[in-house]
Amino acid sequence: MEILEDIFPPQIGVLTHIGSAHSSNFVDEEELTEEKIKLFKHSETIIFNGDNDLVYNKINEIYSCKNLISYGLKHRNDITITNDPNDKSEPLQIRYFNDEFQLPAQQRDEATLRNALCVVAVLKEFGFNFKQIVDKINTLKSVEMRLESVNGLRNNLIINDSFNLDLDSLKIAYQFIKEYNKPKKTLILTDIVEGKNAEQLYGEVVKITNQQDFSKIILIGDEIINYQNDFKAETYTFNNVNELIDSHILNQIESELILLKGARKFEIEKVKNHLELQKHDTVLEVNLNAILHNINVHKALLKPETKMMAMVKAYSYGLGGYEIAEFLQHHHIDYLGVAYADEGVDLRKNGITAPIMVMNPEQHSYNIIIDYNLEPEIYSFRVLELFTQQLAQKGIQEKYPIHIKLETGMHRLGFKEDELNILTEKLKHLNVKVASIFSHLSIADVPEGKDYTLEQIEIFKKNSDNLISGLHYQPIRHILNTSGIVHYSDYQFDMVRIGIGMVGISSSEKIKKQLQGAVSFKTVISQISTVNAGESIGYNRNYRTKNSTQIATIPVGYADGIPRLIGNEVGKVGIAKKLFPIVGNVCMDMMMINIGDAAAKEGDEVIIFNSNPSLEEFSNYCKTIPYEVLTSISRRVKRIYIKN
Repeated sequence: MEILEDIFPPQIGVLTHIGSAHSSNFVDEEELTEEKIKLFKHSETIIFNGDNDLVYNKINEIYSCKNLISYGLKHRNDITITNDPNDKSEPLQIRYFNDEFQLPAQQRDEATLRNALCVVAVLKEFGFNFKQIVDKINTLKSVEMRLESVNGLRNNLIINDSFNLDLDSLKIAYQFIKEYNKPKKTLILTDIVEGKNAEQLYGEVVKITNQQDFSKIILIGDEIINYQNDFKAETYTFNNVNELIDSHILNQIESELILLKGARKFEIEKVKNHLELQKHDTVLEVNLNAILHNINVHKALLKPETKMMAMVKAYSYGLGGYEIAEFLQHHHIDYLGVAYADEGVDLRKNGITAPIMVMNPEQHSYNIIIDYNLEPEIYSFRVLELFTQQLAQKGIQEKYPIHIKLETGMHRLGFKEDELNILTEKLKHLNVKVASIFSHLSIADVPEGKDYTLEQIEIFKKNSDNLISGLHYQPIRHILNTSGIVHYSDYQFDMVRIGIGMVGISSSEKIKKQLQGAVSFKTVISQISTVNAGESIGYNRNYRTKNSTQIATIPVGYADGIPRLIGNEVGKVGIAKKLFPIVGNVCMDMMMINIGDAAAKEGDEVIIFNSNPSLEEFSNYCKTIPYEVLTSISRRVKRIYIKN
């Protein structure tokens, strides 16, 4: 650090964390701390995490003459939180020396809170006021750490966090898995390679692990197994991954969350491969970080108090059912929207507690709608009468939430203007409460549709005002879909609905540049063959090679959701960042790619769509829209979820 300090002596020094990642090069944490703070020898201001007693004392002792600013969760710090950070119903109350301000926050694990306080300290030092600081923090994007969530055999959920392993990342993983609703959890943990003092290191590992209520703990390595008797849970030990797999213990785990934490040298991905449900080389990778980012891009166009409903119908647009809903619920989405009651029931059975609106409540589903606390869309007097009859038959006493759909010009479903007076009178005497009044825009994504869209919005405003005046209470109102949020945010009312925008699709070029692609459809090359000029490829011999070339066969076809019409050079796929045409007829489980003289190998990755080609480009090959492409991807295609 002395050499670095001589190269660039910082005017402001910031010390965020003394972790275990570099501890193997030092006698103890004190020596590590003393070395790191040498960088601040000529700093005018030092901002530091004051929750670490050693850091707090060392900096105050060595640099007492400097401008010192400490932050952290302990109340001795200059910047801290004065209310209970675990109470998510209230914003954080931040004390900055003798001043206080409020900071809205959804994610409240200790690492995130300390990071936020550090940002407050730095921005105040640069002269930002509290309002500016809150605005800046609200625009921060999460830094992606690769973490896989995949469905496992025997109804297990596999959380693969084996991309790095030290004490700090272990703590973060333990905080992270709390968002899942699996009642039983198993930990598979290897030796931690970094760190000299094994007794101290593994003592801390045992301490934090025993706080997590694991049902089973599986230890792998030479060092960690020496501490097996200190763990409270049922504990098994193995020298290596192959021993574990051969033992068949993994086959006895059922309906649990299984957390994999392993140093790279242990090849713990073998355990993941052994446990996961599907072995298909073709996968749909869903980046949940990107979904959250895209939601926040759209939220930035809205007032802070405007609610948001996420549409998770049709298996969350093909991305997955409860996995998407669970992530959105964890990040405090206000409402979820499904098409049919069965979709809502599946979410409830998987632990989703957020309000769920059913857009198309079929008559035979009223019982389960009520049983699972779902909220139906009511679009006609017939549906209203049948549903309230079912409420009476089940003896429901309290007012049941429903959502009134108004017809404003799409001519699909909904109450018309001349029905509103009768509707108002009926609602006054029925055992229901209108949770929301809504409608749907039919052409919000087309610039030339502006006049018609504004006409729809005006009809909605007038008719919903009429209905509310008769109800004498204020339901939530919403009409904007994803395109409506982008183009007509002045008419956001009380809530908006986001669908395809979560994936990274937008009808606005300006907004599209801010969004991140959330879905990657991938496979691999099964075989490469050299084919002579004039030879035919695939069924019906509809394609013949123009010259000698290489043909790559990939294991994905129309049973996976690839339409037959994109064969014979209509569509393309990406290999090594270059596009190559699909040739021959698309088969049920395979298709062929003309890769020319490309230096590709069997087993190389093939991109059906993500960035090259993009989802929109692939949709154009298929002569359809991204919605249809996503919802057509077969359930047999394995979904992999990447989280921060």
